[in-house]
Amino acid sequence: MHYQTHWRLAFVLAFFFHLVVWLVLMLVIPHVFRMLEPPPQETPMEWVDVADDMGTPEEDQQEEQPPPPPPPPSEPAAVEEAPAVVEAEVPEEAITEIMKEVEETKDAPQEDNVLRSGEGNQIGQPGKILHAEQPPYGMINFKGRIAVSARIGTDGKVIRTHVMISSGNEYYDRTARRIVERRWKFEPAKDMNGQPMESDMQCPVYFNMKPTRKIK
Repeated sequence: MHYQTHWRLAFVLAFFFHLVVWLVLMLVIPHVFRMLEPPPQETPMEWVDVADDMGTPEEDQQEEQPPPPPPPPSEPAAVEEAPAVVEAEVPEEAITEIMKEVEETKDAPQEDNVLRSGEGNQIGQPGKILHAEQPPYGMINFKGRIAVSARIGTDGKVIRTHVMISSGNEYYDRTARRIVERRWKFEPAKDMNGQPMESDMQCPVYFNMKPTRKIK
């Protein structure tokens, strides 16, 4: 019986001894083989020119060109300003002369009131009123507007006049006509070639009232 106990103890010790040896070998042997293996050869690094792989700038990316400078502002064309109309009142010294002339022509034969066209020429630029005078208050016993149509010559002077809107009184109408003929100033019209030509212009004359519209 005593022999059998020693045998069992030896068996157990031998089992654990082999187990420990086996575990040690399992841990040590891989490290041994790893140490015996020749070191891996390092692959030489190859330098690549990135610029060559990306292509030339002309092919892949165009250089940003600076924006073109803005064009210089064009100078506005010179616009010829129309001369302003000078509106005034007939001076006292001229009233007597106008009234005297109206009295002297009251028995004169009627003038040709037909205003003919400017010999068929086409107007390129209409005429302008440069100076317009209105009668002072109380010059005649009439309140209202008398519309006078005036034929303007190539020199800007009045050739003849014609009443378009009458006061109903021939004396008052002649007064309005004489004011336009003697006191108003004009710039003649021009044809398509820029040459002065005759033309008709409307001239409103206001008695004992303010003008209801701007004269131009």
